[in-house]
Amino acid sequence: MKCWIDCWKASAQHSKIVSDDLQATQWDERADRFVQNMDEERHRKRVGDVFAILEEAGFSPEGARVLDIGCGPGTLSLPLARAGADVTALDISTRMLDHLRETAQNEGLRVNAVECSWWSADIDKLGFREKFDLVIASMTPGIRDVETFDRMMACSRQFCYYSRFVGRVGTDGARREIFRKILGEEPDNPGPDMLYPFMYLYVLGYRPLVRLSHVSRTQERDWAEAAEETINDLRCTRDVSSDVEEKIREYYKNASPDGKYRSETESCSGMMVWSVTAGDGV
Repeated sequence: MKCWIDCWKASAQHSKIVSDDLQATQWDERADRFVQNMDEERHRKRVGDVFAILEEAGFSPEGARVLDIGCGPGTLSLPLARAGADVTALDISTRMLDHLRETAQNEGLRVNAVECSWWSADIDKLGFREKFDLVIASMTPGIRDVETFDRMMACSRQFCYYSRFVGRVGTDGARREIFRKILGEEPDNPGPDMLYPFMYLYVLGYRPLVRLSHVSRTQERDWAEAAEETINDLRCTRDVSSDVEEKIREYYKNASPDGKYRSETESCSGMMVWSVTAGDGV
């Protein structure tokens, strides 16, 4: 087990140099974009896939108490609340939670928004230990190592749901070139691979229900918008100088002769559900 834990920690090294304050600022800047994305068909499909695996595992949202770690603007918190769950939605970003609160209030949903960093959260002071029927950590950098993963499990009295990318995430050509020619390094992954928490659970005797999906996406947008998105993404893991910012903007401008940047990306992601009360399966 120690080998897997060490590999997991090593994979998250780049996240540890970023402070909570910087994380909060950068996620605040992404909030409006995340809200717009919630209306896209691919996001609605993802919510349907999450509900399907939860139902298969035996979870019912009606009357359940749910903790959503790294909830964002409510991608999963809001649908679960609409399905009858009492949701505690936790995020480090004020702007994300503002969007969530507004929607929940307008629809009269049972959602308690908590502004907090999961990296430094004290679950006993928060009153979270063994309080929830389901704890969710969906594609969130809040779960970065075994300590934050164990903290998530300690809040559940029944089910946990976790999702993350599997293997190296495909990036479009511009981002690869930016990493190699401007930053002088290979493109990095957005946080630890799902392989590490899966193997950690397996060694502990759990047999989570797992589903994998492969997604290819083609996108066209203004080059300046694409450049700012890349800059903001990079700021979440490092300091970005004004000189590097200008080089990135210039790269996107040159790669978009008609003013539109076109990208093709692909990724493999996984999700898993398990019961914290049974070490021999869901």
